This record gives sequence, structure tokens and C-alpha cells, in this order.
Amino acid sequence: MSNEFFLLAPTAFQAFKVGESNPKKAKRIVYGQATSDANGIATLYFTVNGLANGNPLLTTIDYAVSSVYSTNSSINARPRVQMREKNVAAKYVSANVTNISGVTVLGISVLGSENPVSGILVDFMILGSFDS
Repeated sequence: MSNEFFLLAPTAFQAFKVGESNPKKAKRIVYGQATSDANGIATLYFTVNGLANGNPLLTTIDYAVSSVYSTNSSINARPRVQMREKNVAAKYVSANVTNISGVTVLGISVLGSENPVSGILVDFMILGSFDS
């Protein structure tokens, strides 16, 4: 098994799978961060130049997760993140960032609604394949 570390933006780690039926196929883990826009959407482009028009670092996306960090003491004000899209061309992933607003009774939110939150930093981790 061979491992290769390299620096790109976003950060990536590459591992070659032993016994792969196609020896030119390799797995790559990509990590990156993106900030949510006014619609509460955070999009990470994992291309060579980090832009939508760049060449992708992956051929396929096998798995992707997103997470957000918050220290806000109010449960309603804490941002929540959920995966929105894994791009078919393997150039980007996106996530929705929301929080809850509504009426609070005895510390419990009732009749709440989810609203988009902008300016939240979202962490993404993507596992994918590429042809080496």
C-alpha cells in the first residue's frame, strides 16, 4: 500500500488501495471549509484552483459530510448544517446552514421555523475516487 501526502487548497490526502481491480484508480480524502452565503448555502469547490471552472481533484464522490462548530448557549441560535448536494461532475459539495426561530415556552421552542444563516464556516470532508 502506498500513501502520498500533498498540499493543495483544499487540503487532500491520497491513499492507493491494494488489490484494486483497476490499479489506476485511487481514493482521495479532501478536506475544506466554506462560508455560508445569504441563502444559507455553503459550497466547497475542490478543484485544482478552488473555483467552479477548475479541474476536479476527484473523478467520483463516494461520500461527503459537513459539520459546523458553535459555542452559542442558546439552542435556537446554534447553526445546524445538512448536506445539500454532491456534484455529479465531482467538482463541489454544498450544505444548508439554518437555525430555528419561533416562540419559546418554558425553554422549549414551539411553532418554530428553520431560517438560512449566512457567514457560518462549514467544514467538509469528502471521500472520492480519481484516475491516476
